[in-house]
Amino acid sequence: MFRLGMLRRLCLIAVGAVLLGVPAQAYYHYVFYYRSAPFLPMQAKFDLNRLTNNTLVFTVADSGPAIYNPNDSFGSVLAQVKQALAAWNSVQSSSLRVTFGGLQPQNQNANTPGAEIVFEDLGPGLLGRTVVSMPSSPSFAGQYVPISRSQVELTNNTSLQPGPSYNETFFTTAVHEIGHALGLQHTWTASAMSQATIRNTSRTRPIDADDMAGLSVLYPSANWTANFGTISGRVTYSDGQSVALASVVAIPNNGPAVSALTNPDGSYSITGLPPNTYELYVHPLPPDAVVAGGEGLQLPQYENGQAINASSSFRTVFYPGVQDYRQATQYTVVPGSNFPSQNFSVQARAGVPTYNVVTWSFLDPVNRTYPFQAPPNAVAVTPAFLDDSQPAGAAIALTSTGTAAIPTPQSVTLMGVGSANFAMYNSGAGPTISMSFGLAPFLGVGPRHLVLNFGNDIYVLPDAINLVQTGPPAISSVSSNGDGTVTVTGAGFGLDSRVFFDGMEASGLSGVSSTSITVIAPSAPAGQVSAVSVYNSDAQNSLLLQRQNPTTYTYPNNGTPQIQSITPSTLQASLSGTPYSAKVDIITSGTQFIDGQVSVGFGSSDVTVSRVWMLSPTHLVANVVVAPGAAIGSFAISIVSGMTVIEQTGAVTIQSAVGQPQIQTVINGVTSQPGALYQGNYGVLYGANLGQSIGSVQLTLNGTPATLIYVSPTQLNFVAPGSVGVGPATLTLNNGNASTSLEVQISQPAPGIAAITGVSGGSQSANPGDVLTVNLTGFDSTVAGNPSRLVVTVAGLPMNVTQIGANQVQFVLSQSFAGTQVPVIVWVDGAPSAPFLITAR
Repeated sequence: MFRLGMLRRLCLIAVGAVLLGVPAQAYYHYVFYYRSAPFLPMQAKFDLNRLTNNTLVFTVADSGPAIYNPNDSFGSVLAQVKQALAAWNSVQSSSLRVTFGGLQPQNQNANTPGAEIVFEDLGPGLLGRTVVSMPSSPSFAGQYVPISRSQVELTNNTSLQPGPSYNETFFTTAVHEIGHALGLQHTWTASAMSQATIRNTSRTRPIDADDMAGLSVLYPSANWTANFGTISGRVTYSDGQSVALASVVAIPNNGPAVSALTNPDGSYSITGLPPNTYELYVHPLPPDAVVAGGEGLQLPQYENGQAINASSSFRTVFYPGVQDYRQATQYTVVPGSNFPSQNFSVQARAGVPTYNVVTWSFLDPVNRTYPFQAPPNAVAVTPAFLDDSQPAGAAIALTSTGTAAIPTPQSVTLMGVGSANFAMYNSGAGPTISMSFGLAPFLGVGPRHLVLNFGNDIYVLPDAINLVQTGPPAISSVSSNGDGTVTVTGAGFGLDSRVFFDGMEASGLSGVSSTSITVIAPSAPAGQVSAVSVYNSDAQNSLLLQRQNPTTYTYPNNGTPQIQSITPSTLQASLSGTPYSAKVDIITSGTQFIDGQVSVGFGSSDVTVSRVWMLSPTHLVANVVVAPGAAIGSFAISIVSGMTVIEQTGAVTIQSAVGQPQIQTVINGVTSQPGALYQGNYGVLYGANLGQSIGSVQLTLNGTPATLIYVSPTQLNFVAPGSVGVGPATLTLNNGNASTSLEVQISQPAPGIAAITGVSGGSQSANPGDVLTVNLTGFDSTVAGNPSRLVVTVAGLPMNVTQIGANQVQFVLSQSFAGTQVPVIVWVDGAPSAPFLITAR
């Protein structure tokens, strides 16, 4: 739905509650067309040139939800939001970065484009809603329509769906709505941008290949398509007429589907296919794809504002026009593959046979198995799970509430698994398909796709059933060890397990066995009662059995956290029209900061934080970045440590520039990487008003003078003192008139990655749950005695390090990356290795 104003158009996108959702489209954007052919889409997106370091900042209204589920908290909500943002930030084929910008007070100024998350009474059936602001009259002189701001609306009452905040549904809803804010519309591929009815993402697979492709098309990184494949063509009726807004889907037997909608002339292009073997099918939009009130698909428009409707319905077919996927053409995609002219001719028909199909399986709570015959006390789970370590498994399929009844199919097939024995019965929720599958050994884990053949039409449900090889984890007790660590006991644990306290992941996984895990509990307010859950990489979690009565942990009384001082309290506006960085020192009391779990924000897209150092449990140092054109005035500062939330309004003021030196970036003169300097080696500093000559400028690191080699108003070359120890150091520059400071990391030379081994599927391919061994060169052997000096990231997300050896590091791949190539980086003392690419499934 459009709400037209003088300044902007508000595109409302809503997602319905589970079993009440509106299905929507394949990876797709907010699209505009010139009125005449050729029909080249012009998408709406953020202008990266107006974002600081290509980074879109999301702030969160400091009011928080009005009503919380018992034992829920604002800190728990923020933990979910931060993880959802991290999921989108991990897309390496996108040049857009996404970050949490702290708490936003009411009426906080911001001149830089950004996004905000607020809490609203959404009414019945809505889990979330997003408002995307664009020009009311898009200019067709450019290549895209700029988004000026996005607003995500989450529930104001976490006791209602999708809450409480520790629920996986709350997390996947946040991921979904943030995707809208970035410029993505809906999907039918079961990915994050699908409606909740057919979505099959999880905490361990928060976004899928379809989402990654959609984001990368909008914000492409350099040469991103070289690692992926493309299938393109045209869809027409049998009489040659074009089919607009048909969904064309590339789907493998095992792996994520990726899709695109056709243009008004029937043309389509599916870009961003990870290497795999695919079949191709086309299906029409379901009848409720576009509904009144702005829910569902925002139709594309011509430049005059006229909406482009979807063409009439037609029969769903696999290419080149068959109903059995086993007879369909197969496309073996390798990096750089291109399959043009894959044209469909489809038969028109009145309506679709079914849509909004959901699957369920039944879990034995005693044995934690998915039995062929469900016991009377079985727990219903959706989407369905099948245990392929067993010879057979059972599940059911039915349409969601409010959707026309599912007809009796002629055959039911799970792609890559086989045909099902099935029968129809009335479950009380309507006609239901009872399905039983024979399961062969070594099918592996992960979602599989369901095909219902009705004789004269078919229905395909991507990611309909999850294959697993064991039951879900379960928690029996949680106990404090008195040293900040907590031991979780139960069953079904492993090295790939992740422990969450409400919405916040615990760190320091140790002592892992199948029945016990010890972790460092994230910080939280005194007396908070947190629901504890365990997630495994196969998408199963302890809440499958314990959602109604999760095991809890009560935090001890650690005092009331407060901010004692912020230095400096004044920052300058940009001198040069480019972002600049400065150090802010923060002293607190009553806090128990945990390294890696602390974020600092200013509640505005005008002031962002590039890095935070924890010097002690009550002392933080943050490097902040002031955007060009930042609003003059005061800004709040907020600290989120685990689930502890501290805010001070009016903490920092931006004033007009008065000639202070401004540092834009500091890079290592040897490696050209930003951030980490080596003792006794070269560094380069860029900025504005840095100084005129070597004699007039002084540069120190932790008070020790650096040797200056070259000085100009915009660049300064220096040698870092050899006496400065490894770790964070304060770099202070005096240009002869004024001083400024920035925190830098002094490091040993970064290690190199020679190989990554021990993975399934070959030396450069890994599945979630794999224990990977990184063979290193130039590794500092003393790191083993202080493991906190080392971090392993995959696509920017920290992994659980299980062992540090002389020249080796082992870690567990704890989540899926949908078969895409992702970089593994080993960080020592803040210095990153060169990235090593693996394919993460």
